[in-house]
Amino acid sequence: MVEDAPKAASGGRLVPVLRWAAFGACVLLFGSALARTDLAGAWHRIKDIGLLSFLVVVPFPFAMAMDAWAWRGLLQALDRKAPWSALFALRIGTEAVTNSAPGGALWADAISPLLVSQRTGIPAVDVFAASTAKRWTVVRMHAAYVALSTAFGATALLHASHALFKSDILLVATLGAALLLLLLSIGIESLAAYGRVAGRISGTLGNARFVRLRTWVEERRHHFARADVQLARLSKNKRAGAAAAWRMLGLWLFEGLESVLILRLLGAPLGVIEILSIDAALSVVRSSAMFTPAGIGVQDVGYLAMLQAYGVPDAASLGPAFIVLKRVKEAFWIAIGFAILARPGPRAPSLNPSPVEAEIQLPPQEPPAAT
Repeated sequence: MVEDAPKAASGGRLVPVLRWAAFGACVLLFGSALARTDLAGAWHRIKDIGLLSFLVVVPFPFAMAMDAWAWRGLLQALDRKAPWSALFALRIGTEAVTNSAPGGALWADAISPLLVSQRTGIPAVDVFAASTAKRWTVVRMHAAYVALSTAFGATALLHASHALFKSDILLVATLGAALLLLLLSIGIESLAAYGRVAGRISGTLGNARFVRLRTWVEERRHHFARADVQLARLSKNKRAGAAAAWRMLGLWLFEGLESVLILRLLGAPLGVIEILSIDAALSVVRSSAMFTPAGIGVQDVGYLAMLQAYGVPDAASLGPAFIVLKRVKEAFWIAIGFAILARPGPRAPSLNPSPVEAEIQLPPQEPPAAT
């Protein structure tokens, strides 16, 4: 038992080392990819756009607005009312965390319930339940977006696949990714809504050897039980789920339209469906590369390769111009997002328990034994 402790500690140190090593490799990949392009030509393309280049920041807040709208609807399904403006501002803030740090999506999901609870007065448990339901919904609609874009843009994807890999593998992989996303969303919902995960976690922590931890868990055991009830409630509410789903589909469409806007400004001779098929395929890459902020490096190389495979004229200058505008847009909203998070928001008073909370009956528990 004693010998296992150093091994566990070394294993714990190895994970962040590997994460940062992967991040460094992606940054090098990003730099090497740009070094092989026509950066001077890219700069001239951006200069030719002039003030119209500021339009690239416009689609992002619409995407966040759809996300906040879906979140608000899920909270309403739990009899909680949150101002849309507060959710919208916090979504911009948490998206800044997602796009600026390795594993940022995990950090953003962790802090979101606390921030919303602090600024709206809604219990963090209810916000956590709505956030989890939003998570399985956004993954499901990501699957729908990828599948629809791939289906409509199948001809262009097949052409790009043969240009890059001499086979149909790109089309098959993109459709396969859509199926995996769908299965993942179903798995998240089933586990969260019917696996009583929160209760199992509280039971495991309640059996810990540390008295303070056991006491902390026992004092909050009703919160864990309530989380399970609220998650099951959201899963059964098909009307709220359907409303959140089409709003989340709107989020993905606005993200795709951002790529359409940038490429049209740069003069790329591609249709909307062709651009959406590129964006859908690379959105899977971006979501998978959680170890690097906003898929830096991996996504950029993908865009450069896809634009060349689609036969875009002068892709050596248009590709890096597209990437630069994308990254500048992200930097712009990251700065605003952190400014929102840094601003002390109003501390709303705690709301009364929801009707569901009164229905939760917990079995009597013996006080934790002293060690």
